[in-house]
Amino acid sequence: MTWQKKYRWTRTWGDEIGLDRKSHEDYVGWDGDVQIGRIYLDQQTLKATQWHWAIQYPKGGKPWQQNSGWEETAAEAAKMVEECWDEQTRG
Repeated sequence: MTWQKKYRWTRTWGDEIGLDRKSHEDYVGWDGDVQIGRIYLDQQTLKATQWHWAIQYPKGGKPWQQNSGWEETAAEAAKMVEECWDEQTRG
């Protein structure tokens, strides 16, 4: 079964254009009005061309699991954010 996104994802910087004259590949995930995490395409470090992901802990949440990492695609990074968020909030 193919993964389907569950939450809303928006560009972190809106329509802002980078120095390369392209839109930033940087997104924030939302559960309603609550920010759940961020993903972005690394273009500058040794991990260039990989997607970095990080979750936002929910109010009252406690760091207990991996909270960031690297994936090959935006979809894989978004999936990690959504799955970690669900584990934090829905147990």
